Amino acid sequence: MDTPPASTRTDKGVRGFDLDLHVTFARPLAREEALALLRIAEGFTVDLYARHDQPGGPVPSARLTGPLRDAEAVRAALAAWLQGDVRTVEIGLRGFLRSSTGQTEWMPWRRNLVVPRAETGRVAFEEGVKYVLE
Repeated sequence: MDTPPASTRTDKGVRGFDLDLHVTFARPLAREEALALLRIAEGFTVDLYARHDQPGGPVPSARLTGPLRDAEAVRAALAAWLQGDVRTVEIGLRGFLRSSTGQTEWMPWRRNLVVPRAETGRVAFEEGVKYVLE
């Protein structure tokens, strides 16, 4: 059977689960401070959230996304952040559908679990479960 040319066939998206991590700082940080703090979580895409009318201004929170490669390293980063400049962390393996053009559609969380900030070891990275550490 012949494969239709790329211009006429429909490319389907890629489905999977990626780590989705939202960090809220105890106080807004300068961009450089926020990036330095988040650097311990290597290999993730970082989006800093700042006010649209102050693009170079203070950063109250950030989002990190990407594949979970080393769960223990991520738990160690969580513990370090929560002992310092981070107020809350929302983290989990979130389902996604990525189109052939690269646009990502995130699936809703199936369940939320609130975990005390000192118990990062309880974050089990179950697919579709968001852990809230506060």
